[in-house]
Amino acid sequence: MNNDELDKCSETVQNVLKEHERKEKEITELLIATKAILKSNDFRITARQVFDSCAKVIGAKSGYVALLSDDGQENELLFLEDGGMPCSVNPALPMPIRGLREEAYRSGKVVFDNNFMKSEWVKFMPKGHMSLRNVLFSPLNIDNKTVGIMGFACKDGDFTENDAKLAAAFGDYAAIALQNSKNLEELNASNITKDRFFSIVAHDLKSPFSSLLFLSEILEKESKKTKNEKIIEYSSLLYQTLTKTFDYLNNLLDWSRLQTNRIEYSPSWFKLSDLTKEITSVLLLQAQNKKISFRLNVPDKLEIFADKNMIKTVLINLVSNAIKYSYPKGEVCISSVQKTKGILVRVEDNGIGISSANIEKLFRIEQSFATPGTENESGTGLGLILCQEFIKKHNGQIGVESELKKGSTFWFNLPTIENN
Repeated sequence: MNNDELDKCSETVQNVLKEHERKEKEITELLIATKAILKSNDFRITARQVFDSCAKVIGAKSGYVALLSDDGQENELLFLEDGGMPCSVNPALPMPIRGLREEAYRSGKVVFDNNFMKSEWVKFMPKGHMSLRNVLFSPLNIDNKTVGIMGFACKDGDFTENDAKLAAAFGDYAAIALQNSKNLEELNASNITKDRFFSIVAHDLKSPFSSLLFLSEILEKESKKTKNEKIIEYSSLLYQTLTKTFDYLNNLLDWSRLQTNRIEYSPSWFKLSDLTKEITSVLLLQAQNKKISFRLNVPDKLEIFADKNMIKTVLINLVSNAIKYSYPKGEVCISSVQKTKGILVRVEDNGIGISSANIEKLFRIEQSFATPGTENESGTGLGLILCQEFIKKHNGQIGVESELKKGSTFWFNLPTIENN
């Protein structure tokens, strides 16, 4: 491979890394909006969080959220973010449905203009309005009817089609929050909303990440042919990072399926030792990168009656976290023991540990708790919440014992069932 080819490969890797960073930012803000929807039924609170998250992702500095008036003639403003830009317009003035936002209401689709001050729409701006280089409107649609709008403006650079897709997704989130606030007493409507919400997550996040993961895998394999250490290092880092992020995304989708009862509990008999060997094999590269060793203390003859896929997900999350928070050259131990009333499984590490104050934040969806690993590995805490849900499906318990700088032991138990 000549220098031009190496430069091209390096440029491709850097571009894919930038794309990954962008997608990771999108996922973070979508998760924040997700938590807001699940945490509060007050639309004003949720709408503000959804707006802020969308503005961060697409780069808008100002904007608003408004709902359609009962007569369908005006926007009724919930809040306005001026972004610190001068504006002397009376906020109490009516906002008639006209101009570019009328197109959004009429079509039910995102519209934007990157040369707004020279467009035909500028004639509708009231005197004293701030200068808007560009604008984007994302409708809030419920049952194929536009009932509100999110407006964004003043991005450095132009709004793009990707911004429009993201704004459409956040617009759907805001619509879901609005529908939730109107249907608190209607359980069936709430379940339909959840299904719709999680379908958006699956479609808008998983598809592009699958493509990125596939591309990074090809780059990782091809880079080994270059014999260029930096290219090999970057490609390997990219592939590992995307793999971890994709695993996190799968956790999110599994959790969402649990909330809508779309994961069936399907127990069977299997050897726990076989499963732990499979998991440590899957996570071997992650451990080797930090020179961490595994110690398995699971009896070969121990069989358990459980949903294998759920327990596999639990162990992958616990072992992966143990690696993440272990110091280089550390050790992760997976052990199990038969108790009178059940089977106890433990995943131990000698890493950074967790303070008692932060232990209380674990396993709680309403708490936002994520600590970087010993090599700044990222995390969200969603994996532990998923683990707890899966263990509950087995009528078991999950917990943690930890001390700062001395490591952590995550454990779970499963009730004993006789194998006849």
